[in-house]
Amino acid sequence: MRRTHALTTLVVAAAFMAAFPWTACARDAMVTFKVFVPEETPADASVYISGNIDALGPWDPGKVELGKIGEGTYAITLLLPPGTTFLYKFTRGSWESVEKGRRYEEIPDREHRVIGDEMVVVRVENWRDYSGEREIYTVVGDIRHHEEFQSAALGNSRTVLVYLPPGYQEEPERRYPVLYMHDGQNLFDAGTSFIGVEWSVDETLERMIASGQVEPLIVVGIYNTSARAFEYTPTQDAGRGEGGGAGRYAGFIVNELKPFIDENYRTKPDRSNTGIMGSSLGGIASLYVAWTHPDVFSRVGAMSTAYWWANSHIIRFLRDTSPPPGVKVWLDMGTDEDSGDRDRDGVSDIMELHRDARNVLMKKGLTIPRTLRYIEDEGAAHNERAWAARFPRAVEFLFPAR
Repeated sequence: MRRTHALTTLVVAAAFMAAFPWTACARDAMVTFKVFVPEETPADASVYISGNIDALGPWDPGKVELGKIGEGTYAITLLLPPGTTFLYKFTRGSWESVEKGRRYEEIPDREHRVIGDEMVVVRVENWRDYSGEREIYTVVGDIRHHEEFQSAALGNSRTVLVYLPPGYQEEPERRYPVLYMHDGQNLFDAGTSFIGVEWSVDETLERMIASGQVEPLIVVGIYNTSARAFEYTPTQDAGRGEGGGAGRYAGFIVNELKPFIDENYRTKPDRSNTGIMGSSLGGIASLYVAWTHPDVFSRVGAMSTAYWWANSHIIRFLRDTSPPPGVKVWLDMGTDEDSGDRDRDGVSDIMELHRDARNVLMKKGLTIPRTLRYIEDEGAAHNERAWAARFPRAVEFLFPAR
């Protein structure tokens, strides 16, 4: 049904442009994408466009479907305001089937600036799930997998990954601090990560522990689920009609996952040796979980926090509550992170909210640079590449070598 609609839109758009060419300056531009797909693409495949503007998801891999207009050829017409600049990629409905480069390598997000009515011709070189014998696997070090980890608090299950530092097996009496991280599939392996870009947590820690820059530590990577927005946010966002499950998610970590980790691995379980970190909605989750469980966490990493969620609820929450005693907080944001998604919530400048959060924490007694590290990353966008680039500084601040 959606393919028919997309094809109809293309035909109607073309007819409209032909009949009323003089209206281009008074309306949204008609931007048509004509896409050629690889030969191995199934004849009945659906192709989608996903990007960082509301019209494309945002970044929903299976929401905006193209229409098939010929063998191996798809198209869609979007109505977009002239001057709009956006990032995008093509998928076959999920990030497991996102487009790849000629050698199945990860490719940068495509970028387009709307000038006026136009046709953009694109050729998809490969799909991620058709990589043949090229298995993407970038894990280094000792990482343990716990599949189908059950949560009574959330009523679901997920994979949990546990990174063990160098020397863990050789020093059976030694115990280690622990960093809990959200979006676990994005941390260690490009093969499981969002659009094939990982945080390189394993490579970074292997290098920094060996060089004495950070304390040897255990990292627990908690996979997200389809309920990510619900689990990572403490209140519902009225415009999206979802959210509000962070209390239950915190209960899962504190009462179910952490006891399991402490029982099965040689941890330092006290609050002074326990941290939590995430990005975007995971930044909200990190702050909220630590603030509501000050007896458990004392180190917090909040990267590119989605302050705009529920009309900046997390900033009001920080203003109305007390921070955990002796907490250390890493806050960062890229200067190129604004998008239409924020504008829709009446927030045109995410950096302004980032500064508000900094000011709130400083009024609560945190000081730069001793207990609060605040970063405005020039030119950085809202993606895994940026978080991977900043992770070394963040982990060195939170877990410095002793």
